[in-house]
Amino acid sequence: MYNFSIPKPLHGPKASLVRHEAGFTLIEMMIVCAIIGISSAIAVTNFSVWHAQYQLKQAVTEIQSQLNMSRIAAMNRNAVVTVNLTLSGGLVELSASDVSGSVIGSTKMMGSVTGLNPAPAAVAFSPLGIRSGGGVGNQQIVLSNNRGLSYAVRITPRGKITWCPDSTCP
Repeated sequence: MYNFSIPKPLHGPKASLVRHEAGFTLIEMMIVCAIIGISSAIAVTNFSVWHAQYQLKQAVTEIQSQLNMSRIAAMNRNAVVTVNLTLSGGLVELSASDVSGSVIGSTKMMGSVTGLNPAPAAVAFSPLGIRSGGGVGNQQIVLSNNRGLSYAVRITPRGKITWCPDSTCP
């Protein structure tokens, strides 16, 4: 049948060896805590830099898409559409409207976007979808964040909108 036996307790040198291997020493625990602390300090710093860069990139792509939408709206409505970018209260605000005053789009950028050059900036699109005003060359709008990083949005005289991860687009 079945043999149910209770193991006998260890006595002698083997018993003390088993008792000493049953855990971690204070030194080992302190080393592990130091490694975890250093790793988390590096990770938090890298995450905050990445997050600020992500928010700036998100704002630039949002401006690019709003400008493209405004250009298409100008062609669809056969009217001039003006996009205004302003910096107020530490936030970049974008609003687009046509000549009749009806609002096409409005948005606020994330909080880490703190700079707008030129401030305020305005871009107008004609009914043909080309940029009207803003000089003969490319018009640039530069956004910067609280970490000193700058991205630029370029609007060509023909109305093409691109952005680049630099303070000036080539």
